[in-house]
Amino acid sequence: AFDELYQGYDANPADVLDRTFGETAGYDDFVLIRDITFHSHCEHHMAPITGKASIAYMPTDRVVGISKLVRVLNGFAQRLQVQERLTAEVANCIWDNLKPHGVAVVIEATHGCMTGRGVKVHGSGMVTSKLIGCFLDDQSSRKEVMSLMGY
Repeated sequence: AFDELYQGYDANPADVLDRTFGETAGYDDFVLIRDITFHSHCEHHMAPITGKASIAYMPTDRVVGISKLVRVLNGFAQRLQVQERLTAEVANCIWDNLKPHGVAVVIEATHGCMTGRGVKVHGSGMVTSKLIGCFLDDQSSRKEVMSLMGY
């Protein structure tokens, strides 16, 4: 079970971004995949973190298969984590390896350390985001991507 739950330690999430495609038929807008479910574990309590992520990037001249974005998320999620770092790791990995014009990552999750211990609050979720490049600098791009993500 340990090997399965924490297989992210044996993976380099950046490796899945090596294969890109240039055949985009002139497509020049952002790529977005939303509501990607994931499971992780809190590094402080080893309690489950369950949530969904939305990942967008504005490609330069090449794109990556969308399943690769899910694999990047899972590569980092399948480690002991805090949500803030998970959000930043996914965004930075895409930014550093695909060299896009921008990256946006939003993660919404519930934490077992909040529901099963401590304050024992149910129904609350935590939202974190990391915006880089055009999604940080250009208000119009930021507004559009956040709207399509549902925020």
